[in-house]
Amino acid sequence: MALLVVLLITTTEADVQIPRTKRVRITNSLASYVDMKVHCKSGAHDLGEQIVRPTESYEFRFKTNFLGTTLFFCSFQWGNEFHYFDVYKNGRDDCSKCFWTIVENGPCLYGVQGVCHQWNKN
Repeated sequence: MALLVVLLITTTEADVQIPRTKRVRITNSLASYVDMKVHCKSGAHDLGEQIVRPTESYEFRFKTNFLGTTLFFCSFQWGNEFHYFDVYKNGRDDCSKCFWTIVENGPCLYGVQGVCHQWNKN
């Protein structure tokens, strides 16, 4: 508790963020219509492997941290393909509901025309 008080006193108001609940949904929209293995993590949490069937979704919730450095990343595997992507990155993602549709070329932010991303470099 004392560490938190010291941190708040020594950090400027602009650097501190109020933790907010975020929701991430990952939908399997692969054209090949195969199961997709998803494994999501943050620096503090490992959500384990999930199998997401074609057209189905996997969803999780979390709270952002005080420092504004929250990051959740996932690996995606199907057939001989294996990719990584940051499904929530503080500063990039200004969404309380970050709904991703996964296609072969990369993840697309659902409901936002043209907002598709490339996979992270390995």
